[in-house]
Amino acid sequence: MKLRRVVFVGCAVMVAAWLPAGAASPEAEAKAFVQKFYDAYMPMVQAEKDAPASNDVLDKMSADFDPVLLAGLKEDEAAAAAAPEGELVGLDFDPFLDSQDPADHYKVKSVTQKGTKYLADVYCESEGKWSDKPCVVPELVQENGKWRFVNFGYPEGGDLLTVLKDLKAEREKPAN
Repeated sequence: MKLRRVVFVGCAVMVAAWLPAGAASPEAEAKAFVQKFYDAYMPMVQAEKDAPASNDVLDKMSADFDPVLLAGLKEDEAAAAAAPEGELVGLDFDPFLDSQDPADHYKVKSVTQKGTKYLADVYCESEGKWSDKPCVVPELVQENGKWRFVNFGYPEGGDLLTVLKDLKAEREKPAN
């Protein structure tokens, strides 16, 4: 009897080792996706360049963005590039950090589901001190097994899609 139990347990352990590990929750997957984005983005931000780091993201990581958000960002980038020197017609802050002066580090602390979307609370650290509240709240969805950013919420008010829409409307106003 004992030998049969030992053989059974041994077989069960061997079979369990071949089975795929349990799937992560959507919140855990979203958290990992957003953290990977910020881990890749911050070196771009910290490298001194003539163009904003957000422009690099549009080229290098465009698959991570919903087509509507990506189109709005590219349109804003094109408008800014075409504007006469010194004239501000587009974003004047980093849309993924909600800041003109980036913090040293960004960390996703939590993700919550809201309908079909997920909201990631991203905290920032400057000079060794973490923020008390999120610095930016990316909004994302999962489609066909792939995560995509659909918007970025700003804790002080507003969101990226609204800012892009307002800037476009301002550019389209007839000149006085």
